[in-house]
Amino acid sequence: MTTLTDPFANAAQRARTIAYVARDRYADGPIRAAILTIAAHMDRAAAHLDAIQPGAHEGLPTEATEELFLAEQAAVDCPATRFPAEIGEYVLAPLVGRALPMPAPLHTSTPEHAARDTDLRNRLAQLHDDNANQWNRPDEWMRSILTTWQKHMRLTDEVRARNTRPCNQH
Repeated sequence: MTTLTDPFANAAQRARTIAYVARDRYADGPIRAAILTIAAHMDRAAAHLDAIQPGAHEGLPTEATEELFLAEQAAVDCPATRFPAEIGEYVLAPLVGRALPMPAPLHTSTPEHAARDTDLRNRLAQLHDDNANQWNRPDEWMRSILTTWQKHMRLTDEVRARNTRPCNQH
């Protein structure tokens, strides 16, 4: 178990974990390129955060936040990567007091989709509230966050596909 008490070290570890998970995901063509872009920006953000000595910096480091913005932009430009557009918020969370991002509730008429949406959003809320693992097991915690987001984004695609079928439109 690795406890990271320095917020910059914790943020750097979160960025490294996201980069690792990104490189571990399988995809072809432009989706793979976008995933590797996200990983590269996360690696650079981690390097910038690692360079900060404990207690030596106040505020957000500009270079790291720029890399996080570029990673988020890659996720927005290619939603098929299944990384949330607000992925940088998870990296910055140890440094700022903002709430962690949540997916918007899905508007679906099927009980199965509604139940899965509720379950995934509840799981994400539980992970957000798990302060001990955010600091004591940042790798495992971040992987769980990314897996839950990935599942919710797949569900979002399922709901969108179902809702756009002519037979399902009212």
